[in-house]
Formats: sequence, structure tokens, C-alpha cells
Amino acid sequence: MFRRKTKDIIEEEVTKAGSTKTTIRWLITKEDGSENFTTRSFEIKSGGEVGLHQHPEEHHIYVLEGDAKFINEDGEIEFIASKDDVIYIPPNESHRIKNDTEETFKFICIIPYL
Repeated sequence: MFRRKTKDIIEEEVTKAGSTKTTIRWLITKEDGSENFTTRSFEIKSGGEVGLHQHPEEHHIYVLEGDAKFINEDGEIEFIASKDDVIYIPPNESHRIKNDTEETFKFICIIPYL
């Protein structure tokens, strides 16, 4: 068992899939002893986005702060997520997250190891 502060974890810029104004922190990984899941935190600044992409693993998302659009592969807005929303993204489903607000959008994303 361990505990750490998120501010002590290195914040990395996300550029994959054309992402902009987005950072990630790898909170819990295999290197920490986790056998099944990786837990990550993301921040999307005002005007930023996580570009359209997909993964072979499912995503579990919990929104901590802000509002953002979740957009499908056709460019259609599926919904706007807000604080305390939980979101499930199935394996291989293309998705994009866009923050058009003035506030930073913050969320936790948990993915399984494949």
C-alpha cells in the first residue's frame, strides 16, 4: 500500500492524435505494482482537446472539474460531460474530447492492461 500527492507526479504534455492543451499524469501503473489497471489524470485547458483516437481497451472516466464535449468518429457530440459524471467508453470506440469552456476540464481515466 502507498500514498502520494498528484502534484508530485510528473505532468506530461499529450500530443497524440493532434491533442492540444492537454496534460496527463500516470497515477498508478505496473511499475507501482498494479496488476490489472492503469489510473491516469488528465487536464484539458480552455480551447484544448484530446484528438480523435481509439484503444483496444475500455475506458472508465470520472470527471473532477469542468465541462467538455465527448465527440464520436462522425464529429457528432454524444454529450457534454460535467463534474461528477462517470463515462464508459467501450473498446475500439473512436472518441474525441473538446473543451470549449473557459475552465480547465479535469478527469480520472482508468484502463485495464491487455
